[in-house]
Amino acid sequence: MSSEQQAIERAMRLACNAAEEYVRCNGIPSDVPDEFIFHGDELADQYFQDCIAHLKWCGQCMTFDMADESVSVMLGDYTLESLA
Repeated sequence: MSSEQQAIERAMRLACNAAEEYVRCNGIPSDVPDEFIFHGDELADQYFQDCIAHLKWCGQCMTFDMADESVSVMLGDYTLESLA
C-alpha cells in the first residue's frame, strides 16, 4: 500500500471518528442502543449536516425523520460488506 493510500485511509478514519463523536456527544440518547435524537436548531447546523453526510457516505449511520420534526441518527455498519 502506498503512503498516499495510507494517508487517505487515516484521514477517513479520523473523519469518521470525529463525526461519530459529535453524534454521541451532542445527540440525545434514545432507548435504542446507538440511536441519538437531534431536533431544532441542531438540524440546521452545518457541522451536524457535514458529520451526518460523511457517516452516511461511509455507511456508518442511517437517519430517520420523526413525526415531531426531529431526526433519529442510528450509528452502525450499514455497508454492503456487512451484508456478506
